[in-house]
Order: sequence, then C-alpha cells, then structure tokens
Amino acid sequence: MRTKFLLICTLALVLVSCDKIFPTGEIWDISPVVFTIQVADANGVDLLNPENHNSLDTSEISALYRGEEYKCSKDPYGVFTKAYAPHFYGLQFINNTQEGKYALRFGELDGAESYSNEEITISWGDGSSDKIKFNRKFRWRFNGDPVSSEEWFLNGTKVSGRTIKIVK
Repeated sequence: MRTKFLLICTLALVLVSCDKIFPTGEIWDISPVVFTIQVADANGVDLLNPENHNSLDTSEISALYRGEEYKCSKDPYGVFTKAYAPHFYGLQFINNTQEGKYALRFGELDGAESYSNEEITISWGDGSSDKIKFNRKFRWRFNGDPVSSEEWFLNGTKVSGRTIKIVK
C-alpha cells in the first residue's frame, strides 16, 4: 500500500510540473475582424467627407451580410476596458482622425474564428454596389500560441489588408 501511495504521489508531482500537460495559464486577447472602406473619386477626393462636393449620402449606404441588411450608422465607439470581447456593430460611418479621412467600418466579428468565403455586399444607395469577400484561417499552435492568416477581395480582385479603397 505504501508503494502505491509513493508511486501515485511521484506521478502527480511529475504531471503537475509538466508545462505541456498543464499550460501556464496565458490569456490571449484576439483582435476582432473589422475592415475599413475608404471611398474616393478618380481625383482622390474623399466621397465620405460630408463637406466635399458630391459626397455620398451615408444614410443611404447599407451592407448585406449573411442575409441581414445593416444600415450605415454613426460611430458608436466609446471607452473600452482591458477585458475586451468583440461586439458586432454592423456598418458604421467613422471619422478616422489619425488619417484625416472619413470611412465606413464593418464588424466586429470574432477574431478567434475561421471564416471561409464570407461575403459582404455594400449598396451605395444609387443602385450600385461592391462585393467584399474574405477568408480567415485561425488556429491554435501546439504550444498554445494563436496563428491566423487572411485574404481580402474587392469585386473578385485580391486586395492587401483590411483597409479597402474604392474609387467611384
């Protein structure tokens, strides 16, 4: 009986000290999937800036995603805490003060998920539209680290990154 007890205690000590079996308890914050749309004319004039001539009426712009239509709304972002969970806002009109440009933002989708051939159709309110597709692969490595890769397409043409620039 004493031998069994020592064997069980030794085995428990080995298992508790092994990082591969019992991870260190790291917590990962995975950024949500959000993309930005900038719209300009052929001369580079920001068509989302309400002060510019011939700017788009953002109240007429909508996005179709998974069978649901999302009307463009004003930027609802506020103060966030350190513990952040993605919150889906739909389509938003924002003023990107860092770049000095106006834009549309769509999201937030869960960053810890994979997405395959996701399609969003942006309707401009004048009968025209653009299709944005993306693929995102997300997985956890054996060591516990997250890894992801993304592909973005505008009307079937691959674009680089989550900022999509449209010329109207």
